Amino acid sequence: MLNMLLENVVSRENISAQGDVSLKEVISLMNNNQKGVVVLLEGNRPAGILTERDIVEILYRDVSLLDKARNHANRRLISTRSSRTVGYALNLTLENNIRRIVVKDDSGQLYGITTQQDLLKYLEEDFYRQPVKVKHILTRSRELISVQTEDALHDVLHKMVTHKISSVAVLSDGKPVGILSENDMLRLAESDVSFDDAAGNHMTGPVEIISLDTPLTEVVEVMNKKNTRGMVVVNENEEALTMVTIRDVVGNLEGDYSRFIERKFRNARAVLNMLPEMFLEVTDTGVEQLIVWANDNVLSRFGDDILDRNVNSFIPQENWDMIYSTLNKLHKIENIKLKKDDRIYELSGFYSGAENGTEQGSYHLIMRDITEDVSLTTIDTLTRIYNKRFINEFLMKEIERSRRSNKQFSLVICDVDDFKHINDTYGHGSGDMVLKSFSRITSETIRNLDVVGRYGGDEFMIILPDASGDIAYNIIDRLRLNIEDHETAVNKGNKVRITASFGIATFPDDGMSSADLLITGDKRLYKAKCFGKNKIACS
Repeated sequence: MLNMLLENVVSRENISAQGDVSLKEVISLMNNNQKGVVVLLEGNRPAGILTERDIVEILYRDVSLLDKARNHANRRLISTRSSRTVGYALNLTLENNIRRIVVKDDSGQLYGITTQQDLLKYLEEDFYRQPVKVKHILTRSRELISVQTEDALHDVLHKMVTHKISSVAVLSDGKPVGILSENDMLRLAESDVSFDDAAGNHMTGPVEIISLDTPLTEVVEVMNKKNTRGMVVVNENEEALTMVTIRDVVGNLEGDYSRFIERKFRNARAVLNMLPEMFLEVTDTGVEQLIVWANDNVLSRFGDDILDRNVNSFIPQENWDMIYSTLNKLHKIENIKLKKDDRIYELSGFYSGAENGTEQGSYHLIMRDITEDVSLTTIDTLTRIYNKRFINEFLMKEIERSRRSNKQFSLVICDVDDFKHINDTYGHGSGDMVLKSFSRITSETIRNLDVVGRYGGDEFMIILPDASGDIAYNIIDRLRLNIEDHETAVNKGNKVRITASFGIATFPDDGMSSADLLITGDKRLYKAKCFGKNKIACS
């Protein structure tokens, strides 16, 4: 039943409220819907979420229940669409360590809520094929978090908040006699019960007990039938050992569901959230490739909205097509550079197949922001345009491209007229300001496909792809006039007007190699100076 659509299983009644309602109203809604969650809306769109765990912490901190709910909705809102499947939703809860998912329609409005317990009901029949017992899913020993019957409800709140658990066992003489869940604490809060009261007076009982050898099928049946979220594991003397929750059951499914515990990233999530790299997991449904998990570095930079969206809304389509094809063919990809917004990233990743019909496989992607690294090797630190190394490399590539395509391009060598006079008159700091101004005007004037770099001192190179000598002259004459018309602020409130001279060489008319073009461009720059500066020489 993993392929059943969420639109057929979600809860829709009493699950939402506008963000300005009080916490007391939220508690009432949670007690009414029995889903342990309320979605806070702005209009008809989900804007926040409050869960039972949030309310328990609020009660523990003794916050006024008259406060507005939106002031406390700090939990990450993870959502999916109603057209997704049960299997996909269950995967999403596991990948993000959550118990409930907000479900939206295609327009982004709230459609409903689904919980791990809801999803478990649709998987129950599959458990009958699994020879799994309780001891198999309790892979490591853990302490039972409990209170005594005479302990105060405040103690229960303390243990829930401290240990981040949803249920606390109530013991008497070492044996479980009841249970108090987050849901119970909300019910008591709405009834204005004093949290100084004894736990034994308000516990739910008798408690559901199981042994280490109880088949998991029985656990699921009881949880579904009695709508309980936790069961106490006892020894042969009925002394409490530990507790099994829905999260244990769902998170440790074996057999056909082994994919959920074999995710390569799951055991390292805490570490991945500490690293500067960006990590994403993408699920291929056969129709879309959806982002189901991202580490904190991704979410803090791009927002929670990237989850449950097609990866091509995050990685540019032209890049993703190549990455997707390579991962499917080779099952890995390394050090692919891509540009997103104004940043440059290096991406690596690997592919892992799936053993079920709800997804085709998963893609684990690692992205590193290399913008600064690239800048250090390609950008001139003063003018923020390309440096000599990059512009020379670009020139070599443009020669090869133009030779293959049998096209022309032009190279321009230029410098600022009387630059030494500016330095001598106003100081070297003023000279730097002039170079920055010249670089900015040049970058703003030339075409998008043109490239400018600082060649050294006050000398610059401009490369104009697909530009004949005549086209190059028109572009550079427009630049010359813009520079001539601009006033540059320098030290001590002074302003100066500058001019520049230009020498143009065109491939292949003036040379077939970089050396020939550079020599020709340099000679023509000298000729422009001899003509009286603020000139262009192209022959």
